[in-house]
Amino acid sequence: MRRAFALLLVLALGCVPSAGLDDDERPAASSNTEVPPPTASFRDLNGVLWFYNTADGIRFEDITADLDDLHARGIRILGFYAPYDGDPEKWLGCDPLDFYRAPPQSGTEDDWRALVGAAHERGMRVVAYFVNIYVDRASELFVSAERQFAAGDRTSREVDAFTWTDDPAAPLPEPAAGPSAWQRSDVAGAWYWSLWGEAGLDHTRAGALDEIERFERFWLDTGLDGFMFDAAFVDPAFRRAMVELPTTHSASDKWLTFESTEAEHADAYDAFGLTSWFNLYDEDCENDYALVAFGDWTIGDLEQGLAHADHARQLGKLTHAWSIWQDGECPEYPDEERMRVQEAALLAGAGITYGAPHSEQYQAWAPTLRADWEQVLITVAANPALFPSASRARVPAGSDPQSYAMLRTASDGSQTALLVYNLQDVAAQLDVDLTATDVLAQQQPLDLYAGAASAAILDAHYLVELPPWGFQLLEVATE
Repeated sequence: MRRAFALLLVLALGCVPSAGLDDDERPAASSNTEVPPPTASFRDLNGVLWFYNTADGIRFEDITADLDDLHARGIRILGFYAPYDGDPEKWLGCDPLDFYRAPPQSGTEDDWRALVGAAHERGMRVVAYFVNIYVDRASELFVSAERQFAAGDRTSREVDAFTWTDDPAAPLPEPAAGPSAWQRSDVAGAWYWSLWGEAGLDHTRAGALDEIERFERFWLDTGLDGFMFDAAFVDPAFRRAMVELPTTHSASDKWLTFESTEAEHADAYDAFGLTSWFNLYDEDCENDYALVAFGDWTIGDLEQGLAHADHARQLGKLTHAWSIWQDGECPEYPDEERMRVQEAALLAGAGITYGAPHSEQYQAWAPTLRADWEQVLITVAANPALFPSASRARVPAGSDPQSYAMLRTASDGSQTALLVYNLQDVAAQLDVDLTATDVLAQQQPLDLYAGAASAAILDAHYLVELPPWGFQLLEVATE
């Protein structure tokens, strides 16, 4: 979820305690603002909005002031890139200079804690893009380590966080989640292991893992609900920091994923302990809807794609996706105001955790588009049959190759919804075959999105008229 070297969720890692702290000491999260625990599970939430707070200069207190409005718009999960102090000139600000301080341009730790607490009080969750595989070479942690190493110290907390050698031909540490090399520190008079050109943190090294756990706990103590870890992959060395620590920190469920995942490897991610992965793969310009809308996929391909969310649900996990980017690199939808809304209705409607990848782009959408897109998220948030936890089954929708329908049922059986889509640029009549379902005939469905009655269901063949790129999210009665 990063625009790697272009735009989106990226990498960085930092930590910065002052020099000379004992191993059992670490900067403690402030207690000036108590953070209540979250009340809602990620499996019952949708509507995600990502903030590039460091690069865009977004202040935490401003988001806190907007929480009621965001909640009213259907947003339930807030993502930050990133909560710690990072260099805004590197990878959009996720390259950390100080892992124990909020970005100055975004506010203070207390501002952050107030934001998380206020979000929890509204039934919202807060997650972050997070790097725990390296720190910036200019961070106080690494600068202190260089000086201490030069003074002959080989056991301090700072020195022990890094891997040193006097032989640049020595084997490089593994696993390496990116390009790595030995780099010379003239200050230390030795070579250190570097990752992505910065000071690497080797997850197989006890000192590095101790430091990683310190700064992860620091942010978990502020109420953070989960991480998208930068440039990670399934490897036993990463499991302690990326799964075991977050999941055992507190009783609430955590959103844990890697920056780059693919649904094809779902079972491996599940076994590793991740709680979510991309419903398709990490690609800013593509998602399961866009591939159909641009003509690359058939409806059969779409069904196979949406089935990834079903598989994750059976595992007790989630899949996620976001609306395609608008940055000059991705193709544009031919009918932006209808198709981006239908994208939300299809992906969020299918139970995929979905939202906008960049708050600044989202705010720049045309007012009508944004209002209609938000109405989808409002509808999803209000109806248990549309939660990620609800079951899903495809329903035949006639012979038109661009027609699609599915049935979703709340996990507690309290509500059932029939979702129908016309995935083309001309109006169409869908013949939805309800024969193999328990949907009752002779009923008046409620259009949950429009808030009005829809055409009556008279028998097992339900005819639905839809405009170009149209959809309906219908509450239906069942036997």
